[in-house]
Amino acid sequence: MKKTIAIIAIIILIASQGAAAINIPGYEGGIQDEFTYKEVVFVTGEPILMEGTLKVSGDTTKETYKYDLANPSYKASLSRTVTLKNLHQEKEGQITTTKEIDKYTETVTIDKTKYTVEKGNYVWNQGSVTHNTPLIGYYAGDYAARKLYTIGKGKNVEATVEVTTIGNLVGYDSPWSATETQIVDYSLTFDDKLEPKNSWEGTATVEASYNKTKDYSYAENLPSQISFNGGYRITEKEENVLKYKYDLPRIKNDSILKGRNIGMDSFALDTNPRIERLNIPSVRDVLGHQYEGELLLLASMEGLPLNSISIGPNSEITRGDFARIIAKTMDIPIEKEEVKKKTGSGRNKAEPPKPLFNDVSENHRNFDYIEAVGKLGVMIGVEEPNFRPDDPLIRSEAYTIVSRILGLKNQAPIGKYSLEYKDEASIPDWAKDHIYVVKMLGLIEDTDYLYPNRYLTKGEAASLIVNLINYMQENLRYDYMEGILNN
Repeated sequence: MKKTIAIIAIIILIASQGAAAINIPGYEGGIQDEFTYKEVVFVTGEPILMEGTLKVSGDTTKETYKYDLANPSYKASLSRTVTLKNLHQEKEGQITTTKEIDKYTETVTIDKTKYTVEKGNYVWNQGSVTHNTPLIGYYAGDYAARKLYTIGKGKNVEATVEVTTIGNLVGYDSPWSATETQIVDYSLTFDDKLEPKNSWEGTATVEASYNKTKDYSYAENLPSQISFNGGYRITEKEENVLKYKYDLPRIKNDSILKGRNIGMDSFALDTNPRIERLNIPSVRDVLGHQYEGELLLLASMEGLPLNSISIGPNSEITRGDFARIIAKTMDIPIEKEEVKKKTGSGRNKAEPPKPLFNDVSENHRNFDYIEAVGKLGVMIGVEEPNFRPDDPLIRSEAYTIVSRILGLKNQAPIGKYSLEYKDEASIPDWAKDHIYVVKMLGLIEDTDYLYPNRYLTKGEAASLIVNLINYMQENLRYDYMEGILNN
């Protein structure tokens, strides 16, 4: 008899979401950097790391994944092509997605023995939902599959391997980070048609996580004879981690031995960082200020005027200027509407688009930013349809805006609850749930007094926004990555 050691291609069943920018690569579990894709298969109770290339094509309605992998040490190769068909439905800011197999071929060769999935021997489906808040998309999904590998063909089938899969995924996509983590459980059954006593069962769990972050840091210049001491840089990178554990039989010379082959391992692939140097702001009146670093960072990102020598860190920030900070630091695109044409009196006339708010004209210095945040619902009008762009921003408004960005207002309790501030009675009703969220997440200081109706200074605004950036970079990512993988 040929060597009929069963191969189990442990698969993470991954599918791209309709709205979220996820990047766990491909359809069959694995991770990749710019050049190499890797995934794990299991043979005779030990993991085999396969690596090679993955090419992805298609669109949101149909996706095709083509794999070409190998491990020369085991004389192993894997060729696989998968096509998925996707159905998306959108309702009230939510997108539900159903995915199914359209076409599938796979051949795995281990030491001249081939393992194939014949047509009709693979059933897979996934259901997921994406909730799009103004700037962050949160999503979750579940999937189930049954896949049958055969060794030999037709009447000459020597063995089969059935893999039953149950899995789930969670993820988010934010302006400063994006993470997806998946956990997949497998039940494996090897049926030896020629030697039934060599049949066996096993289990495996595979966890994969993709993480993309943007980090800021200050770089000092070493030479003293230079026109600026240093400046900020933004570093964007991707980290991919795969962890797996297994409980499989011990097999030697085609025979089942006593005991089990139990183990676990992990590996990671990171992309090369992409570095962007920010402009050097001209501001001088923030040196030595309590929020000097935060103010310089925001000025470097042009959230505050880049060329102003003085910005007044202790002065009140206006609603329009805060809209600019949000648009610049959260990478909100500025969309210029095309001027519509209409015919009147026998000639074409230009009809400018109507501004979103009555009191913000196109000539206002923050018009584009106010329009951008207004359309997303991050900032709304005061006594609509007015925005009051030059009015000072109060603290309750600022905390509400930050809460809207995160889209986590539903985390607040239902019914009566206390925020444990001595001036809680002064908090506007419309702001209470939002303030609960930003306090719970540690975005504002835990003090006795909130001063909810006090005007926010530019320094305090800078501190709040940098706290928000840090939360997206660290806490939110940790909850979706380490918090799951280390559980």
